[in-house]
Amino acid sequence: MKKSGSLRKADSLIGGLICAIAAIAVCRLASGHPWQTVVPLVFSTVLLAVAVVFGTRAGILGSLLSALVFAALLFSPVGSIHVTNEAARSNLGWMLLIGVSFSLLFAPPTSGLRRR
Repeated sequence: MKKSGSLRKADSLIGGLICAIAAIAVCRLASGHPWQTVVPLVFSTVLLAVAVVFGTRAGILGSLLSALVFAALLFSPVGSIHVTNEAARSNLGWMLLIGVSFSLLFAPPTSGLRRR
């Protein structure tokens, strides 16, 4: 039983790290472009895919980590989680809402990799 709990935590961490690394890559691509404020909304698809594959906890953790990465690396002031652009702040909130709620409502509680 203890091994199963460790695997769930590992799956959650792997899914969360995948989201964080993907968010860093997207920040590098979108930085300085006029469409950078909509990036969190489009990134919600990545969060949903991770939640479906790695489970609910991974989707929630990935949503939180991605929001922190976007706030710190994509939106001004860079290096701070304070976002001055109202549209960007709103889109981050929507990304969090979509990522967490869809993870809770539609993702399986455990990893799809462990269900087989």
